Amino acid sequence: MPNVVANIDGDMPARALTAREQFTASGTNVSEWARERGFSLTLVHQVLSGRRRCIRGESHRIAVALGIKVEATAPGAPPIKTGDRAGGHRA
Repeated sequence: MPNVVANIDGDMPARALTAREQFTASGTNVSEWARERGFSLTLVHQVLSGRRRCIRGESHRIAVALGIKVEATAPGAPPIKTGDRAGGHRA
């Protein structure tokens, strides 16, 4: 039986599957993606396979970069700037 960590976010396994499918569909190499972003290849594979909970640290940052998790600010931290556009019109 595989050693898969229970996840507090029920949708995370589905999003990890979507991320794996996007690598396949785009022809992107997982090891190249990890290397370009300075991530551990082992951790990237663990995140994609659901063996990491991605609560904090590098596995959390990997999940955010993959789009598996949404980046959130820590309590008491200044809010993350989202790039508000002046004038309220679309480019």
